[in-house]
This record gives sequence, structure tokens and C-alpha cells, in this order.
Amino acid sequence: MNRWKPRAAFTLVELLVVIAIIGILVGLLLPAVQQAREAARRMQCSNNVRQLGLALHNYESAFKVLPPSRIDITTPVRFQQSWMSMILPMIEQGNISNGYSHGTNWYALVNDPYTTKKIATYLCPSAPFDRDLPPSTLYSGITNSTRTDRPLWGYADYGSVNAVRNSMFVVAGLPSLNAREVLGCLGRGPAGVRFASISDGLSNTVIVAEGAGRPNVYISGKKSPNPRSGAAFGLSVTQDGWGWADINQGFSLDGSTSLGIQNSTSNAGVVTGSGTCAINCVNDGELYAFHTGGANFLLADGSVSFFSANTDLKTLVALMTRDQGDIVGDR
Repeated sequence: MNRWKPRAAFTLVELLVVIAIIGILVGLLLPAVQQAREAARRMQCSNNVRQLGLALHNYESAFKVLPPSRIDITTPVRFQQSWMSMILPMIEQGNISNGYSHGTNWYALVNDPYTTKKIATYLCPSAPFDRDLPPSTLYSGITNSTRTDRPLWGYADYGSVNAVRNSMFVVAGLPSLNAREVLGCLGRGPAGVRFASISDGLSNTVIVAEGAGRPNVYISGKKSPNPRSGAAFGLSVTQDGWGWADINQGFSLDGSTSLGIQNSTSNAGVVTGSGTCAINCVNDGELYAFHTGGANFLLADGSVSFFSANTDLKTLVALMTRDQGDIVGDR
């Protein structure tokens, strides 16, 4: 005689409990996975910065000077070139360097097949991969020409430290310069700086730092309208640093508020603003990274350090200047 036997099965309550447990486990594991991925991205970013250090040292070895942050000559003809285009052969980008017309302006139409290339060494994996095209009306101002077509130049997430402006000295509580700025290691050209001229010490002087996310404006982690006055006012576009070939792919540091409103230093050295944020507040000509709590910096000796966003401003100013005789404190 066949007897009916009950079959084992989940009740609805048991099923809901299992689903809840799985949800809790996923919720616990997901942040850990994201942290592990960001740690890997930050390490790759640090490796990119180290490669830039090797390239700059190889350039200095070959030419006996560091590349200037930019060459901007107006006579007999206008000629512009960035430090990133000068070191292309040193980062194994000889094909781009050979095709790039170094004797013309960086924004020349003939250079578009090369200047629109994304170069992995110039990109931080933690930064947004896609960037927006700036409005066509801004191109003529950036290129000092009537060009209004819209190439998306190969962007870069690192920049040279060109200068420290008087506003940074003032908000750091240091004596005013009574001048506009003090130049950094890759000061403006056409002449480059010798290592021997970095009298503050190669291990105490920053040469390159993160300035990620351009040409989009980011303020405290969010893409935002540009609070600066000028051509890009109200638009989510930086004033400069639109690509690795852009001669303004660097920083002249002023400091800002946490809302991204930058201090300003006039040509006469007069300071406007009192923002004391120097790292990760705004990426328009300031130090900025998509890493939690700080950014990667390249020192002139070729080493890479991660500086906290809370680094003392006096220390930061001392690190950014090359020959002021200032003392570097705790980082």
C-alpha cells in the first residue's frame, strides 16, 4: 500500500529569512569589495605618478634641465607646448611624439590626431573615465584663435606645480610675498630648471601632483558649475587644463573654500578671499584627486607620497616652493 510522505520544503518565512541574510551579507561585503578596488586604483595611480617621475629624470638626464611647465612664445610667431608633450618619448609614446608637430601650437588642427589620444600614464583610474565636451564658444578663448570646432583633447589627471601664489602664503599664516607668486620646479619656460637649482632639496619639493577630472569642474567630489568668474562662469568647465597637450596643464596654487570658491592674487600681489582648503576642494587649477582623504604627489627626487587633505598649509607651501629656504613640517 502506497503511503503519502510529506516532502521537505522551505516555508515562506524561512525563505524570507534566507533572503534577508543574503542581503545583509552582500551589504557587508560590497563596501569591502569597493574599498579593495579603490585601493588597487589608487596604487595604479601612484604607479603612474612614479612613471612621470622617471620620465622627468630621464628628460633632465638628456637635456640637463627639467622641461618647463609650458613654452609660450609670441615672437617671431606664437608657439605653445606643454611639459607633457615634451616627455612623450620618455613614457614610451614615441609614435605620438613623432606624429605630433612640435613646431606648431598644441591646439593646431594638424595635431588633433595625436592630442586627442588618451594616454594611460596620464590618467588616474579613480577619476571619471568619460569627460564632457566644453561648449564650442569657449574654444576660441582657450586656443587664442577663431577655432570653434570641438575636439575632445586627451585629458590628463596630473599637473605640474607651476607656482604658489601670494594668497596661499597669506591664508597659511606666512608673511606676504608682496608679489604675485613664487615659481615651482616646472616654472614657466622657455628655460627649464636644473636639479641643482632646487635648493630646498629634491626630497622636500613637489614637482607634479594630481589635478584630476578636468575639463569638468568637480567640487568636493561632485561635478558642479564653475563658481569662478570669467568665460566658464556657471558652466561645469574648468578655465584651463583641457588635455595633456594644453600648456596650462598645471597649477598656480591660490587655495579655495570648501565650496570651491578660489582665492585670487592680482598681478600686484593683492589677495582676495580667505579659503584655507588646498587639496580636494576644487579641481580648477588646484590640487584635486578622487581618492578619499588626500592625493598623490611626486617629489623631485622621483618618490611618490600620498598627502592628507588636512596637511598643514605651511608644510604644503614649503613643499611647493623650490628655493625659499623654508622648513618642511609634518605631512
